[in-house]
Amino acid sequence: MDKAKKPVKINYTMEATAFLQGLFQEFQQQTEKYKHLTATLLSLEAQAELAEKTLCLTRNHLALTIDKTECAAPHDWEKVLQTVRFVGVRLADACKVLLQEKKKLTPEQFLGGLNEGMFRFRTNSPLREIHAALLKQSFAKKVGTAYVWIGNAQQQMPLRMRVLKTQVIDQLPVREGTTGSAHAVERDFGASKDSSPKTPQNRGDRSS
Repeated sequence: MDKAKKPVKINYTMEATAFLQGLFQEFQQQTEKYKHLTATLLSLEAQAELAEKTLCLTRNHLALTIDKTECAAPHDWEKVLQTVRFVGVRLADACKVLLQEKKKLTPEQFLGGLNEGMFRFRTNSPLREIHAALLKQSFAKKVGTAYVWIGNAQQQMPLRMRVLKTQVIDQLPVREGTTGSAHAVERDFGASKDSSPKTPQNRGDRSS
């Protein structure tokens, strides 16, 4: 009769065990840090969007009230309003206003004017954003390294607000042939009223 095999003895070392424990502890800390930073980022984005819209409404209301107010003490309101005139405005519209005022601007001069109006760029490459915004615009023509105004003298339009895209979840029941328990729908907050909303009735994948 065969003898039972003796279990193989494994020599565990304190150094190897401690190294893995320390690495796993750092992994857990980085996981929690990532979750916390992601939640903080989204929270700040929501607060920034709300603050931007509120500032735009307050700015417009203040400007309207100033125009209607009589016999008030003199104050250089125009200088104050100029510091926030591009908050929440589309980049192409802001560039159009600057170019119409100055008639000829380089990208660096555009950047200076946008900064003075407190325009908030979306990336860390503002000159690229300016270049993209001026592509195929009827009011601007590039001459050398500068842009020249070629629009009409009376071509003036109100500054349009920048569209904020927020993803929400459509919790409608799933039909046959579709996957997932919910469908993400992007809604453009701040878009004009005449644009049709993206509802399940007019989406191509939901058409009956």
